[in-house]
Amino acid sequence: MVDDYILILTIIMLLSIVQSIFGIGILMFGTPILLLMGYDFTIALGFLLPASLSVSLLQVITFQGQRPSISPYLYLLCLPTIMFGLWLVGSTSLTSVSHYFVGGILIMSAFIRFNSQFQSRLTILLTKHIPIYHLILGLVHGLTNLGGALLTILASCTSKDKTSIRYIVAHYYLLFSLTQLFVLYVIVKVPNLFSSNLFTGILSACVYQLVGNQIFIHTNNNAYQIALNIFIFICGLAILFNA
Repeated sequence: MVDDYILILTIIMLLSIVQSIFGIGILMFGTPILLLMGYDFTIALGFLLPASLSVSLLQVITFQGQRPSISPYLYLLCLPTIMFGLWLVGSTSLTSVSHYFVGGILIMSAFIRFNSQFQSRLTILLTKHIPIYHLILGLVHGLTNLGGALLTILASCTSKDKTSIRYIVAHYYLLFSLTQLFVLYVIVKVPNLFSSNLFTGILSACVYQLVGNQIFIHTNNNAYQIALNIFIFICGLAILFNA
């Protein structure tokens, strides 16, 4: 049991570096890893949510400069759909379908982002259907914790600056985590889910300050965009292989 806990903490530390750079990682990669280790979905959230929330909170409150605008559909459509999806989380058939959907979208998006003309068309398409995209984003995240994967596409289409992209992702992710905690505490009624795992949040905050954010600061914008494209592609493959 102690060995398992040390392994979980090590996984969270490594994923905290990823989330420090790209805004996502702890929930998206941590969830399938903990499920493969034998933990159920709710217990996995208990370990991962405090860590994800702490990194996202630091990314939001330490942002300097003019904050990018956040779509009102985050509040009107996305967050309520997350609550609904988390309530429906027992439906394994929906979860399996969403894995294939998200993985395919990510791989296609990664290829599109390497071509500026296709990237412009993707931005126009996403902007035109932004309400529907937020509905899908919320449902996918509520069911699978994989909404961050779709979120990177939204953020990268909204801005080309690495700090703005990470801020948008962190803003969404912070509210995602708070919404999930609300559902688990108030609706599902899972006691001590957050308080019993506060250490993972503290650990992730330390990793962010000492390692992850330093890597982000010293990465130039062009290198970040290339790394983000590769990251989106890897996320797509990882999700498909775990479908």
